Amino acid sequence: MQLNRTETKGNTCSFTSLDKDWGADDDYLFNFACTPGGSVLQIACGTGALSNALSRQGVNTVGVDRNPKKIAQAVKRSETVTWLEADARTVHLNQKFDRIIITGNAFQAFATNTDQILVLQTIAAHLKPNGKFAFGMENPKARPWEKWGQKGKPLLVRSVEGQRVSLWQDTAGPDKNGLVSMQTHYDSDGQHYSRNNMRRFVHRDHIRDLLEAVGLRATASYGDWSALNLNDAAPFIIVSGGLST
Repeated sequence: MQLNRTETKGNTCSFTSLDKDWGADDDYLFNFACTPGGSVLQIACGTGALSNALSRQGVNTVGVDRNPKKIAQAVKRSETVTWLEADARTVHLNQKFDRIIITGNAFQAFATNTDQILVLQTIAAHLKPNGKFAFGMENPKARPWEKWGQKGKPLLVRSVEGQRVSLWQDTAGPDKNGLVSMQTHYDSDGQHYSRNNMRRFVHRDHIRDLLEAVGLRATASYGDWSALNLNDAAPFIIVSGGLST
């Protein structure tokens, strides 16, 4: 399938920066990272609901996201969290953390081995010797792209500024590297916008190899956010662990 290219000028429409509701991933990551008096770095913090919840429990929390609209909303949410507009591949902080988490399926947005290794190097560089990390992604064996919104059955979501948005995707792939190309369509209040991006789907063994390459190791792996499902074809791949030495 050949995806069409959509040319745009200037900034993207405001309604393409999407918020997310609290979900099972937030429950898992909250329980994993909630160490009152401890510290946590949340990568891809979005509008800050999870970081704020952790901070309210006495956790010293830093939230990082590269989307300026999402960070702007996060700043309005809490003054006790340290918010940073930064790229997880290159951010350097003068601090190490007890827990480091990546929100939801955000790891998939880093679409090459180099990008994913850089993010994992960020985790390794900022983790305390006895610290722990956790993140998840959709399992390619479950073929999640086949369940994404379609034109006749769009997903109903909201932007970070509260606008209602209908969203659907035309997809192609995955290719041999696990890349799914997407043309994502957004409709809101009679306006339409589309843009092209990619998500990368990798298998459990490949994640293990990436972790080992940067000095991390997984000590637990699950197939859903309840931390119970170990089925190889489960909807998610969730890993947690620490430094390998």
